[in-house]
Amino acid sequence: MDLAVPESLYGLAIVEPAVLNRKHDGNLMYFVEIGRVFFMLSLSYLLSALFLLKVWRMSQSHAVSQCSNRLLLLENACVFLFEVTIVKEVYNTLTMMSILWMAPWPKTWTNSSGQSGYLPNLLTRGYARASSDSPKSGAVLAAENREGRFSGMFKKLRPPSSSPSHDESQWKLDGIGCFFRTWSLFAVALPKLILDILLAYVGGVYIMKSESEGDMVMSTLAVVFIADIDLVLYRAFTSNVIKFNLAQMKTVDVELSNKTRVAMWFASSVLCPLVTVVASALIVFRTKLRDCSHFELSWREALEGLR
Repeated sequence: MDLAVPESLYGLAIVEPAVLNRKHDGNLMYFVEIGRVFFMLSLSYLLSALFLLKVWRMSQSHAVSQCSNRLLLLENACVFLFEVTIVKEVYNTLTMMSILWMAPWPKTWTNSSGQSGYLPNLLTRGYARASSDSPKSGAVLAAENREGRFSGMFKKLRPPSSSPSHDESQWKLDGIGCFFRTWSLFAVALPKLILDILLAYVGGVYIMKSESEGDMVMSTLAVVFIADIDLVLYRAFTSNVIKFNLAQMKTVDVELSNKTRVAMWFASSVLCPLVTVVASALIVFRTKLRDCSHFELSWREALEGLR
């Protein structure tokens, strides 16, 4: 199985710092790209936290306006679709965490047993090894076989024979070290996971506090937009070259046993949909019972609301 980095701001924040090379990209592009990526990442965190706080305050200042069962089916549908969006985001986050763990370690890395370049793999109980010590192949400019003060900033036309091969210029995470993995986990993956979990609950409650059917649909779109803030920033402020490189980067190859395949199938095809349905129903009924002390479930009244 191949694990691919999600094409988003969070995926870019993990991959680009790993592949940027001061020699190939030049000092200017190197530091500008590092600053740009982490500025956009910080901006995404700030905007997400700001909207999350506002949504929470608005949901706390209003009570459920429809204590009857007339909008029950629409409420469940809107909350469920929003939670599915969050599940997709959580899946992308877990994929990034898996890639950080499964990516091959540097070739010359030595473990406690004296083995060079090996690390136990929890999914396969095997080992992963990189063919190099670093993934730094350049992020903005391709590597060139020439020297000079401005060799990393400006490119000259070269004969086809001297151009770098696809494997050399392709982005990859082979050879990233322990510090970079830890940094990416705590600076990118975990904050995103926390924001997704908080938004899953706060957004569901906010949808339930809508005053009408139209407001409920618009509230659903609003909280879905919050979940996509990083994608909006990534698409607006990232060049097509970098988008292409991220989309075409080398995947992390993982060999899975049949037991692992069955477990992953059960988790994604059975357990995850079931948990999503149950979580959506809990948010709907918990919010109604908290704000409507005399609420009683009536499917007949809920079906009449479709007329």
